[in-house]
Amino acid sequence: MHHEPPRLRVVLLGASNLVRSLSIVVETARLIWQEPVEIMAAIGHGRSYGQNSQVLGRKIPGIFSCALWQDLQNRPSLPTAALVTDICNDMLYGIAPEQIVDWVEGCLDRLAEVGAATIVAQLPIGSIERLGERRFQFFRRILFPRSKLTLADARVLTREINDRLIKIGQTRKIPVISASAAWYGVDPIHLKWNMKRHAWPVLLAAWRAIDEPFAFTRSSVWTAAYLAGLEPCDYSQFGFRRHVAQPNGRLYDGTTISLY
Repeated sequence: MHHEPPRLRVVLLGASNLVRSLSIVVETARLIWQEPVEIMAAIGHGRSYGQNSQVLGRKIPGIFSCALWQDLQNRPSLPTAALVTDICNDMLYGIAPEQIVDWVEGCLDRLAEVGAATIVAQLPIGSIERLGERRFQFFRRILFPRSKLTLADARVLTREINDRLIKIGQTRKIPVISASAAWYGVDPIHLKWNMKRHAWPVLLAAWRAIDEPFAFTRSSVWTAAYLAGLEPCDYSQFGFRRHVAQPNGRLYDGTTISLY
C-alpha cells in the first residue's frame, strides 16, 4: 500500500526508558498528531549524552555526537517535535552536572535550529528521594556496576541537574516536565510497566498543549517486536562495527523510524 511521506518529524533523545517504551511512544506520537510521523531516535540502554557507552557488548556513541544531527540537517525541512529525557545516566558515569547540562544544551541548540517544539523531562527526583540505601546499592551494581556514586550524592546531583534544567526551560521557553514518583516502583529510574501507558501521554501532550487526558490505544505485540528488532545507524557489537542505513523501519500507515 502506498502512503504519502510523513509531514511531521519527531526526534527522541534518551536511554533505556525510551528503548523499553518505544512502541508506546511511537503510538502516542501518532495519536497526538493523528497522522504518520517520521521518527528519529537516539536511544539505547545506558546511553550517555556526550560519551560512548557500552552495555552487553554493544557500544554506541554519545547522543550529542551521533549521526542523527547530520541526518537531521540533510533531510527536507519538516515541522518537528522533540523529547529530551533519560538524563540521569551520565550522573552515574561520574560526569559533573555542568558537563551533563552542557551536552543537553548542545542538543537543545541543534533542535532550536530546526524549529523543534521541544519537551525536556526532569530526572525522577521523587523516586530517588524515597530510595533506601540497600535498594540504591543493589540497582547501582546491577545497572551501572562501575559507578562509585553514593545515594547522598545522587540526591544532591539530581536536585542540581533538575534546577539547571528548569532554568534552561525558563530561558528557552520550553516545557521542563517533572516525573511523578508514582510512575516508578522498586526500580528507581525505569518506568513501571503498568504506568507506561499513562506516563508517556502525560509527558508528550505538551507538544500540542493538550489539556484533557486522551485515551491511549494499545500497540500491537507485533509492532513492539518489530521496533525492538531495528538496528541503529552506527554501533559496534563485541568489537565488530556496524553501519545501517536509515530509516530502516516503516509502519503500515507510512510512519518511518530511524535509530541512532
